[in-house]
Amino acid sequence: MTTQPSRNHDRQLAFVLDIDGCLSKEGVPIPGAKEALHKLQFLQIPFVVCTNGGGQLESTRAAKLSKTFEMTISPDQVILSHTPLRSEVVPRLKDHRVLIVGEHCGEVARAYGLTKAEGIREYGQRHPSLFPRRREEDAIPIDDAGDPVKAIMFFEDPEDLGEALQLCLDVLLTNGNPSGPRVLIEKEETKQDVEVFFSNPDLVYSGLATHPRLTQGSYRQCLETLYQSATTSTSTSYYSSKKTLSTRTLKKGRTLNATTVGKPTPLTGKTALSKLLAQCPPSTTEEELEIWTVGDNPYSDVALAHTMGWNSALVRTGIWNGDASDLEKEGVMPTKVEDSFSLVLKELLPE
Repeated sequence: MTTQPSRNHDRQLAFVLDIDGCLSKEGVPIPGAKEALHKLQFLQIPFVVCTNGGGQLESTRAAKLSKTFEMTISPDQVILSHTPLRSEVVPRLKDHRVLIVGEHCGEVARAYGLTKAEGIREYGQRHPSLFPRRREEDAIPIDDAGDPVKAIMFFEDPEDLGEALQLCLDVLLTNGNPSGPRVLIEKEETKQDVEVFFSNPDLVYSGLATHPRLTQGSYRQCLETLYQSATTSTSTSYYSSKKTLSTRTLKKGRTLNATTVGKPTPLTGKTALSKLLAQCPPSTTEEELEIWTVGDNPYSDVALAHTMGWNSALVRTGIWNGDASDLEKEGVMPTKVEDSFSLVLKELLPE
Protein backbone atom coordinates (compact mmCIF):
# COMPACT_ATOMS: atom_id res chain seq x y z
CA MET A 1 0.00 0.00 0.00
CA THR A 2 1.09 3.58 -0.53
CA THR A 3 1.92 5.72 2.43
CA GLN A 4 -0.35 8.57 3.47
CA PRO A 5 2.00 11.19 4.95
CA SER A 6 0.71 14.10 6.95
CA ARG A 7 1.23 17.55 5.50
CA ASN A 8 4.09 19.67 6.78
CA HIS A 9 2.33 23.02 7.00
CA ASP A 10 5.62 24.84 7.52
CA ARG A 11 6.49 24.12 3.88
CA GLN A 12 4.91 25.64 0.79
CA LEU A 13 3.04 23.20 -1.40
CA ALA A 14 4.14 23.13 -5.05
CA PHE A 15 3.16 20.89 -7.95
CA VAL A 16 4.74 19.44 -11.09
CA LEU A 17 1.75 18.29 -13.12
CA ASP A 18 1.66 15.96 -16.08
CA ILE A 19 -0.74 16.92 -18.89
CA ASP A 20 -1.81 13.93 -21.00
CA GLY A 21 -3.53 11.36 -18.81
CA CYS A 22 -3.54 13.63 -15.76
CA LEU A 23 -5.09 16.96 -16.74
CA SER A 24 -6.43 16.12 -20.19
CA LYS A 25 -6.46 13.60 -23.02
CA GLU A 26 -5.57 15.03 -26.44
CA GLY A 27 -6.84 18.45 -25.38
CA VAL A 28 -10.03 17.25 -23.69
CA PRO A 29 -10.01 18.07 -19.93
CA ILE A 30 -10.30 15.16 -17.52
CA PRO A 31 -13.27 15.67 -15.14
CA GLY A 32 -12.29 17.74 -12.13
CA ALA A 33 -8.92 18.86 -13.52
CA LYS A 34 -10.05 22.36 -14.52
CA GLU A 35 -11.52 23.05 -11.09
CA ALA A 36 -8.37 21.73 -9.40
CA LEU A 37 -6.14 24.01 -11.45
CA HIS A 38 -8.37 26.98 -10.69
CA LYS A 39 -8.02 26.19 -6.99
CA LEU A 40 -4.21 26.18 -7.23
CA GLN A 41 -4.28 29.53 -8.97
CA PHE A 42 -6.76 31.04 -6.50
CA LEU A 43 -4.63 29.92 -3.53
CA GLN A 44 -1.45 31.11 -5.30
CA ILE A 45 0.16 27.71 -4.99
CA PRO A 46 3.18 27.36 -7.32
CA PHE A 47 2.75 24.83 -10.11
CA VAL A 48 4.18 23.94 -13.47
CA VAL A 49 2.84 21.64 -16.15
CA CYS A 50 5.55 19.25 -17.29
CA THR A 51 5.03 17.00 -20.28
CA ASN A 52 7.15 14.69 -22.37
CA GLY A 53 5.33 16.06 -25.39
CA GLY A 54 6.84 18.84 -27.45
CA GLY A 55 6.91 20.13 -30.99
CA GLN A 56 5.93 23.73 -30.27
CA LEU A 57 7.02 26.77 -28.32
CA GLU A 58 6.19 27.01 -24.64
CA SER A 59 4.16 30.14 -25.38
CA THR A 60 2.06 28.25 -27.92
CA ARG A 61 1.31 25.41 -25.50
CA ALA A 62 0.56 27.88 -22.71
CA ALA A 63 -2.03 29.63 -24.88
CA LYS A 64 -3.70 26.30 -25.72
CA LEU A 65 -3.76 25.21 -22.08
CA SER A 66 -5.14 28.58 -21.01
CA LYS A 67 -8.01 28.18 -23.45
CA THR A 68 -8.64 24.54 -22.51
CA PHE A 69 -8.79 25.19 -18.77
CA GLU A 70 -10.25 28.71 -18.97
CA MET A 71 -7.48 30.35 -16.97
CA THR A 72 -4.16 32.08 -17.52
CA ILE A 73 -1.17 29.75 -17.69
CA SER A 74 2.14 31.48 -18.35
CA PRO A 75 4.79 30.15 -20.75
CA ASP A 76 7.09 30.15 -17.71
CA GLN A 77 4.80 27.51 -16.16
CA VAL A 78 5.16 25.17 -19.15
CA ILE A 79 7.93 22.59 -19.48
CA LEU A 80 7.91 20.71 -22.76
CA SER A 81 10.10 17.71 -23.50
CA HIS A 82 12.73 19.86 -25.20
CA THR A 83 12.55 22.89 -22.85
CA PRO A 84 15.73 21.88 -20.92
CA LEU A 85 17.71 21.91 -24.18
CA ARG A 86 16.94 25.61 -24.59
CA SER A 87 19.32 26.70 -21.84
CA GLU A 88 21.67 23.73 -21.59
CA VAL A 89 22.48 22.85 -25.22
CA VAL A 90 21.27 25.56 -27.62
CA PRO A 91 23.95 28.15 -26.74
CA ARG A 92 26.70 25.69 -27.67
CA LEU A 93 25.15 24.69 -31.02
CA LYS A 94 23.50 27.95 -32.03
CA ASP A 95 25.77 28.54 -35.06
CA HIS A 96 26.04 24.90 -36.21
CA ARG A 97 23.88 22.86 -38.56
CA VAL A 98 21.37 20.83 -36.54
CA LEU A 99 18.84 18.28 -37.81
CA ILE A 100 15.48 18.52 -35.99
CA VAL A 101 12.98 15.66 -35.79
CA GLY A 102 9.30 16.54 -35.41
CA GLU A 103 6.69 18.11 -37.69
CA HIS A 104 7.23 21.90 -38.02
CA CYS A 105 9.92 21.69 -35.35
CA GLY A 106 12.62 23.30 -37.46
CA GLU A 107 10.96 26.66 -36.92
CA VAL A 108 10.66 25.95 -33.18
CA ALA A 109 14.38 25.21 -32.98
CA ARG A 110 15.21 28.39 -34.90
CA ALA A 111 13.05 30.36 -32.46
CA TYR A 112 15.15 28.82 -29.67
CA GLY A 113 18.24 30.34 -31.28
CA LEU A 114 19.53 27.44 -33.40
CA THR A 115 20.09 29.63 -36.45
CA LYS A 116 20.98 26.76 -38.83
CA ALA A 117 18.42 24.23 -37.64
CA GLU A 118 16.53 22.27 -40.30
CA GLY A 119 13.57 19.97 -39.94
CA ILE A 120 13.67 16.49 -41.48
CA ARG A 121 11.53 17.57 -44.45
CA GLU A 122 13.61 20.71 -44.99
CA TYR A 123 16.82 18.68 -44.95
CA GLY A 124 15.29 16.08 -47.24
CA GLN A 125 14.42 18.75 -49.78
CA ARG A 126 18.10 19.76 -49.93
CA HIS A 127 19.14 16.12 -50.27
CA PRO A 128 16.51 14.70 -52.62
CA SER A 129 18.22 11.36 -53.23
CA LEU A 130 18.17 10.31 -49.57
CA PHE A 131 14.50 9.41 -49.41
CA PRO A 132 13.21 8.97 -53.00
CA ARG A 133 9.56 8.56 -52.00
CA ARG A 134 9.48 12.21 -50.94
CA ARG A 135 11.77 13.52 -53.70
CA GLU A 136 10.78 16.78 -55.38
CA GLU A 137 11.59 17.09 -59.07
CA ASP A 138 13.17 20.56 -58.88
CA ALA A 139 15.37 19.81 -55.87
CA ILE A 140 19.11 20.34 -56.27
CA PRO A 141 21.45 18.03 -54.29
CA ILE A 142 23.88 19.83 -51.97
CA ASP A 143 27.15 18.57 -50.52
CA ASP A 144 27.53 19.52 -46.83
CA ALA A 145 31.20 18.55 -46.53
CA GLY A 146 32.13 22.08 -45.49
CA ASP A 147 29.22 22.47 -43.08
CA PRO A 148 28.22 19.05 -41.71
CA VAL A 149 25.38 18.35 -39.31
CA LYS A 150 26.71 18.57 -35.77
CA ALA A 151 23.68 17.30 -33.90
CA ILE A 152 20.32 15.56 -34.26
CA MET A 153 17.58 16.67 -31.89
CA PHE A 154 14.27 14.88 -31.41
CA PHE A 155 11.75 17.58 -30.48
CA GLU A 156 8.66 15.48 -31.17
CA ASP A 157 7.49 12.29 -32.87
CA PRO A 158 8.52 12.24 -36.55
CA GLU A 159 6.00 13.25 -39.19
CA ASP A 160 7.21 10.40 -41.44
CA LEU A 161 9.02 7.71 -39.44
CA GLY A 162 10.61 6.13 -42.51
CA GLU A 163 12.11 9.39 -43.74
CA ALA A 164 13.28 10.40 -40.27
CA LEU A 165 15.03 7.08 -39.62
CA GLN A 166 16.69 7.06 -43.04
CA LEU A 167 17.99 10.63 -42.84
CA CYS A 168 19.16 10.29 -39.24
CA LEU A 169 21.00 7.08 -40.09
CA ASP A 170 22.62 8.69 -43.15
CA VAL A 171 23.79 11.66 -41.08
CA LEU A 172 25.12 9.46 -38.29
CA LEU A 173 27.00 6.98 -40.48
CA THR A 174 28.70 9.76 -42.46
CA ASN A 175 29.43 11.98 -39.45
CA GLY A 176 27.21 14.73 -40.73
CA ASN A 177 27.58 14.68 -44.52
CA PRO A 178 25.41 12.10 -46.34
CA SER A 179 27.17 12.96 -49.61
CA GLY A 180 30.43 11.63 -48.20
CA PRO A 181 31.65 8.16 -47.17
CA ARG A 182 30.03 6.16 -44.38
CA VAL A 183 33.02 6.51 -42.11
CA LEU A 184 31.43 4.80 -39.12
CA ILE A 185 31.04 1.63 -41.19
CA GLU A 186 34.34 1.75 -43.06
CA LYS A 187 36.72 2.88 -40.30
CA GLU A 188 36.57 1.16 -36.93
CA GLU A 189 38.71 3.82 -35.24
CA THR A 190 36.40 6.69 -36.27
CA LYS A 191 34.30 8.14 -33.47
CA GLN A 192 30.69 9.28 -33.70
CA ASP A 193 30.91 13.04 -34.20
CA VAL A 194 27.20 13.83 -34.47
CA GLU A 195 25.56 14.44 -31.11
CA VAL A 196 22.07 13.01 -30.61
CA PHE A 197 19.47 14.38 -28.20
CA PHE A 198 16.18 12.70 -27.38
CA SER A 199 13.61 14.64 -25.39
CA ASN A 200 11.14 11.94 -24.39
CA PRO A 201 12.07 8.55 -22.89
CA ASP A 202 8.43 7.36 -22.83
CA LEU A 203 7.54 4.39 -25.02
CA VAL A 204 3.81 5.17 -24.98
CA TYR A 205 1.31 7.81 -23.87
CA SER A 206 -2.40 7.88 -23.08
CA GLY A 207 -4.68 9.36 -25.74
CA LEU A 208 -8.31 8.99 -26.68
CA ALA A 209 -7.70 5.53 -28.13
CA THR A 210 -8.59 2.50 -26.02
CA HIS A 211 -4.94 1.45 -25.76
CA PRO A 212 -1.69 3.43 -25.29
CA ARG A 213 -0.10 5.08 -28.35
CA LEU A 214 3.57 4.80 -29.35
CA THR A 215 5.76 7.83 -28.83
CA GLN A 216 9.39 8.95 -29.01
CA GLY A 217 10.99 6.32 -26.79
CA SER A 218 9.74 3.65 -29.20
CA TYR A 219 11.26 5.47 -32.17
CA ARG A 220 14.55 5.79 -30.31
CA GLN A 221 14.66 2.00 -30.06
CA CYS A 222 14.14 1.81 -33.83
CA LEU A 223 17.08 4.15 -34.52
CA GLU A 224 19.36 2.41 -32.00
CA THR A 225 18.62 -0.98 -33.53
CA LEU A 226 19.21 0.21 -37.09
CA TYR A 227 22.44 2.00 -36.10
CA GLN A 228 23.81 -1.07 -34.37
CA SER A 229 22.81 -3.32 -37.24
CA ALA A 230 24.27 -1.02 -39.88
CA THR A 231 27.65 -0.89 -38.15
CA THR A 232 28.17 -4.61 -37.68
CA SER A 233 30.21 -6.54 -40.23
CA THR A 234 27.42 -9.10 -40.59
CA SER A 235 25.04 -6.45 -41.91
CA THR A 236 25.29 -7.49 -45.56
CA SER A 237 22.62 -5.01 -46.64
CA TYR A 238 24.89 -2.12 -45.62
CA TYR A 239 28.25 -3.63 -46.52
CA SER A 240 27.20 -5.06 -49.87
CA SER A 241 27.81 -1.77 -51.70
CA LYS A 242 31.55 -2.18 -51.16
CA LYS A 243 33.33 -4.76 -53.28
CA THR A 244 36.19 -5.15 -50.82
CA LEU A 245 35.93 -4.80 -47.07
CA SER A 246 38.80 -3.62 -44.94
CA THR A 247 40.26 -6.22 -42.64
CA ARG A 248 39.47 -3.80 -39.81
CA THR A 249 35.74 -3.59 -40.36
CA LEU A 250 33.62 -3.79 -37.26
CA LYS A 251 32.67 -7.21 -36.00
CA LYS A 252 30.20 -5.87 -33.47
CA GLY A 253 27.73 -3.08 -34.04
CA ARG A 254 28.19 0.32 -32.45
CA THR A 255 26.06 1.62 -29.59
CA LEU A 256 24.43 4.96 -30.33
CA ASN A 257 25.84 7.73 -28.14
CA ALA A 258 22.88 9.90 -27.17
CA THR A 259 21.66 12.22 -24.44
CA THR A 260 18.10 12.08 -23.15
CA VAL A 261 16.12 14.85 -21.46
CA GLY A 262 12.48 14.83 -20.41
CA LYS A 263 10.93 13.11 -17.40
CA PRO A 264 12.43 11.46 -15.36
CA THR A 265 15.89 12.91 -16.09
CA PRO A 266 17.57 15.24 -13.57
CA LEU A 267 17.85 18.06 -16.12
CA THR A 268 14.08 18.21 -16.51
CA GLY A 269 13.68 18.03 -12.71
CA LYS A 270 16.07 20.95 -12.25
CA THR A 271 14.18 22.93 -14.89
CA ALA A 272 10.91 22.31 -13.05
CA LEU A 273 12.44 23.32 -9.73
CA SER A 274 13.79 26.60 -11.09
CA LYS A 275 10.38 27.49 -12.53
CA LEU A 276 8.65 26.68 -9.24
CA LEU A 277 11.11 28.80 -7.26
CA ALA A 278 10.54 31.66 -9.71
CA GLN A 279 6.92 31.74 -8.51
CA CYS A 280 7.99 32.07 -4.85
CA PRO A 281 9.52 34.95 -2.86
CA PRO A 282 13.15 35.55 -3.97
CA SER A 283 14.77 33.99 -0.90
CA THR A 284 12.82 30.70 -1.12
CA THR A 285 14.86 27.48 -1.29
CA GLU A 286 13.94 23.98 -2.37
CA GLU A 287 13.97 22.85 1.26
CA GLU A 288 11.09 25.21 1.98
CA LEU A 289 8.87 23.58 -0.63
CA GLU A 290 6.79 20.41 -0.41
CA ILE A 291 6.88 19.39 -4.06
CA TRP A 292 4.50 16.83 -5.53
CA THR A 293 4.66 15.34 -8.99
CA VAL A 294 1.26 14.19 -10.23
CA GLY A 295 0.81 12.03 -13.31
CA ASP A 296 -0.34 8.76 -14.83
CA ASN A 297 3.02 7.21 -15.71
CA PRO A 298 5.03 5.60 -12.89
CA TYR A 299 8.14 5.42 -15.08
CA SER A 300 8.23 9.15 -15.82
CA ASP A 301 6.13 11.05 -13.26
CA VAL A 302 6.83 8.92 -10.18
CA ALA A 303 10.39 8.25 -11.31
CA LEU A 304 10.99 12.01 -11.63
CA ALA A 305 9.97 12.43 -7.98
CA HIS A 306 12.40 9.65 -7.02
CA THR A 307 15.14 11.35 -9.04
CA MET A 308 14.61 14.68 -7.29
CA GLY A 309 13.65 13.47 -3.79
CA TRP A 310 10.07 14.81 -4.04
CA ASN A 311 6.64 13.34 -3.27
CA SER A 312 4.55 11.73 -5.99
CA ALA A 313 0.91 10.98 -6.67
CA LEU A 314 0.02 8.41 -9.32
CA VAL A 315 -3.43 8.79 -10.88
CA ARG A 316 -5.61 6.27 -12.69
CA THR A 317 -6.90 8.58 -15.42
CA GLY A 318 -4.26 7.63 -18.00
CA ILE A 319 -2.05 4.72 -19.02
CA TRP A 320 -1.61 3.19 -15.56
CA ASN A 321 -4.33 1.28 -13.74
CA GLY A 322 -2.43 -1.50 -12.05
CA ASP A 323 -1.49 -2.75 -8.60
CA ALA A 324 0.71 -0.43 -6.57
CA SER A 325 2.51 -3.37 -4.99
CA ASP A 326 4.01 -4.20 -8.39
CA LEU A 327 5.52 -0.70 -8.55
CA GLU A 328 7.30 -1.22 -5.24
CA LYS A 329 9.10 -4.22 -6.72
CA GLU A 330 10.15 -2.09 -9.69
CA GLY A 331 11.45 0.79 -7.57
CA VAL A 332 8.86 3.36 -8.68
CA MET A 333 6.54 3.33 -5.69
CA PRO A 334 4.49 6.55 -5.47
CA THR A 335 3.82 8.39 -2.24
CA LYS A 336 0.11 7.96 -2.90
CA VAL A 337 -2.28 6.57 -5.52
CA GLU A 338 -5.56 8.30 -6.32
CA ASP A 339 -8.23 8.00 -9.00
CA SER A 340 -7.62 11.55 -10.28
CA PHE A 341 -5.68 14.77 -9.78
CA SER A 342 -8.74 16.45 -8.29
CA LEU A 343 -8.83 13.79 -5.55
CA VAL A 344 -5.11 14.27 -4.89
CA LEU A 345 -5.73 17.95 -4.34
CA LYS A 346 -8.75 17.35 -2.10
CA GLU A 347 -6.59 15.18 0.15
CA LEU A 348 -3.67 17.59 0.31
CA LEU A 349 -5.91 20.67 0.58
CA PRO A 350 -9.07 19.61 2.39
CA GLU A 351 -11.92 22.12 2.46
